[in-house]
Amino acid sequence: MQFVIKRVLAAIPVVFLTSVIIFSLMRLLPGDPITVMAGQSQSDASPELLQQLRHQYGFDRPVYVQYGLWVQRALSGDLGYSVYNRLPVWDVLRPRILPTAQIGLTAWILAILVSLPLGAYTAVRMNSWVDWLGTALALIGAAMPYFLTGGLFIYFVAMRGGMLPASGFVSPFVDFWQSVRTTILPALTLTFALIAVLTRQARSSFAETMQLAYIRTARAKGLGEGAVVFRHAAQNAILPVVTILGLQLGSLFSGAVVTETVFAVPGVGRLLVDAILSRDYAVVQAVVLFITLSVVLANLLVDIAYGLLDPRIKQS
Repeated sequence: MQFVIKRVLAAIPVVFLTSVIIFSLMRLLPGDPITVMAGQSQSDASPELLQQLRHQYGFDRPVYVQYGLWVQRALSGDLGYSVYNRLPVWDVLRPRILPTAQIGLTAWILAILVSLPLGAYTAVRMNSWVDWLGTALALIGAAMPYFLTGGLFIYFVAMRGGMLPASGFVSPFVDFWQSVRTTILPALTLTFALIAVLTRQARSSFAETMQLAYIRTARAKGLGEGAVVFRHAAQNAILPVVTILGLQLGSLFSGAVVTETVFAVPGVGRLLVDAILSRDYAVVQAVVLFITLSVVLANLLVDIAYGLLDPRIKQS
């Protein structure tokens, strides 16, 4: 508990600096929500009316005053009011969390199930054709951008094959099987790049661990290769992979921005894009805050997992 408290306290400056940066960057963009709304409605609003609306939403105040008021409201649970949607920010953000979480967790689980066995197998069969093939596929996956992978899935699987929907999202509470169908392609798009990173890390970690003395001792005792790899080597080799899993959560969110736009998924990533284009300051700040807290929580869980996977870390 003391360790968790220290990690939470250490995360406070990260969240604070992130909020300051995104708050400042949004104000540096040309235009404001009032100007964008007036342009989209193509109305001949008078400068007096625009100034009145800016005063109503507090955009005419100094930036540091706006930031202080936003922090004060956020600490009390009020994330502000969406100028574009005319709704509280939490009401706008809440329904977008489920699609992003469902697709992201599916991609995470699929990547773990594929990359760990593949990385271990290629490490044991180093310099074989399986190792070369796995390395080549990992490099291809790491080099392909999300929009290209998603476009190929849409063309071959959805349009040519007609096997899965090309776009949209259905909640599992509405139709479970249709929800699974709409989740597969976006999740595979995120998984493809994540598998590439995790497989290379798993291969390197297993290859290094397999050279240690206690592995040679296990083989000398007559244990099979499967028992040596998964019962003895895996516990040490998996630690760097767990680290990458925590760090890659941020990449999943950045990939969700592109993937949800390609597949027209109403998630957090697409909401962020729409909010930036409409200069909806409150929504952008809330989404970035949500992503920051998610990444901080994931890294906290990774640190806790270290103690569970390796007793030496727990004792230290």
